[in-house]
Amino acid sequence: MKNPLLVPELREMLASNRIDEIRDFSTFTPPEAAAEFLAALDVDEQRDILRILGPDTSAPVFAAFDDEVKLALLEKVSEDEAVQLLTSLPEETRDSFLERVAPEPRARMRERFRRTGSFQVQPLLAAIDEAAAPAPAPEELSAEEIAAEVNQHLESFRFKGGKVERVPRPVRGCWVRIVNPSKENLPLIAEHFKVPIDFLTASLDVDETARIETEDQATLFIVKIPYYDENSVDVFYFTIPVGIIMVNGLILTVCPREANILQDFADNKVRNIASGHRFILQVILRATVRYLQYLKQLNNAANIIQKKLELESRNKQLIKLFNIEKSLVYFTTSLKSNILMLERLRRLRVLDLNEANDSLLEDIFTECKQAIDMANIYSDILSGMMDAFASVISNNLNIVMRLLTSITIVITIPVVVTGFYGMNVALPLQNHPHAFLLVIALSSLLSGSAVFYFVKRRWLEP
Repeated sequence: MKNPLLVPELREMLASNRIDEIRDFSTFTPPEAAAEFLAALDVDEQRDILRILGPDTSAPVFAAFDDEVKLALLEKVSEDEAVQLLTSLPEETRDSFLERVAPEPRARMRERFRRTGSFQVQPLLAAIDEAAAPAPAPEELSAEEIAAEVNQHLESFRFKGGKVERVPRPVRGCWVRIVNPSKENLPLIAEHFKVPIDFLTASLDVDETARIETEDQATLFIVKIPYYDENSVDVFYFTIPVGIIMVNGLILTVCPREANILQDFADNKVRNIASGHRFILQVILRATVRYLQYLKQLNNAANIIQKKLELESRNKQLIKLFNIEKSLVYFTTSLKSNILMLERLRRLRVLDLNEANDSLLEDIFTECKQAIDMANIYSDILSGMMDAFASVISNNLNIVMRLLTSITIVITIPVVVTGFYGMNVALPLQNHPHAFLLVIALSSLLSGSAVFYFVKRRWLEP
């Protein structure tokens, strides 16, 4: 994938030989994002930047490039550099890349590597030969083998007495929890549970919006839930999708990360856990309540940062406020998509909305609307707060500049007067015995007049 947004800036850095800026860009930008920006450059520019970055920094960026960019770079660099780049790739990534390369470029690559004397070339030649070998026909797995393979990557729970308990394998009416499955296992999971593979991939797409989809005997609910990541560099609060799939009497939840909301159900931290359709509504309600909790945490954090900013303005604190505002935008957008999904759920009647479930759905609507209102209020307050602090910072800067300008004018007056009397021409009072004192007195008088004028105009007040 190519992103041409930073092409002018990157080319300017490269043309001006601003090596430190290029290294900072690649160090502080995630490798996947850096690869997208660098992929929009010419192959010569990509080669030069990778050489500037060095082996350690360039390795993850090169690994994130598309196959087309990788192949063009390998053909552009020297044999030793090509060996180094391929060796930096993880073994599975490297072997997969070599298998996807067409036979002709792969043959050229092998011929080039044979000419190098690097000790690292032998494993690469073996990998190229293995990639060129015809792949064996895939073996058909039996239903038992598929089930055994799939069960290693999921947890199964059955509902009993308002709680859930783990069971070794899925049984009818139970809840199956799937967390961040690998791409290789998705076809097996889809085949085992008889669900469309699109349902699984959509549930793992972090940019997917909340929606409902029905295909064959399977129904998919995608719910956006709040997520707190304490290891995040900037934004701690954001949202991720959870796919809830009803198929053949089972409830599958598919999530790209370990969600604490689902973990609460698995650990029986939720009271009166119901089975069937009511369990889906309970998950949505739990997610909505968690939105309210996180919104209060964000508001408390914003208040603390505000008090720090009142004492002294720091860029670090302003960046924290900006990250909080980003979290509020994520929450607002996700909550609105959840509302649309709930309205569609009520309209399509894909769940058994008896009196109890309908009452629970009304509670979800109420909590969701309250969360949206809170997010909007906090976002408006935060935007106003940031605008106010920006105005305060600008006003403080104006005060400082006015004070410094006034001081500069006061100091400049004696310099001007003494400058005149430093000229080697005939001057008034030059033969007077007290000429020096008179010049000092004149300078002081003019400076004092300027200070009096500035004080009267209140220019020297902070």
